[in-house]
Amino acid sequence: MARSNVSALQRIQVGVLGLLAVLLFVYIANLILERVPSRNTSTAVEGAPAAGGPAKLKDEPLAELGVTPVVEENPETAKAAQSAPR
Repeated sequence: MARSNVSALQRIQVGVLGLLAVLLFVYIANLILERVPSRNTSTAVEGAPAAGGPAKLKDEPLAELGVTPVVEENPETAKAAQSAPR
């Protein structure tokens, strides 16, 4: 009987210690996230042309991140590219 009481007490101690460890990790993560300056997503992406507008960038996620250039389609250029001999 005495052995089961010791075992139960040890399980409670381990559970409380685990709960405190999780709370400590959450607290530290919260401190880190509060100190990191939030990025304003409404600002223009560096290297992306402002004339394209946000509607143009929504279709191209890589261009929005600035990884690839924004391809602008003009009706005149599209017709010239189609009529060009291959």
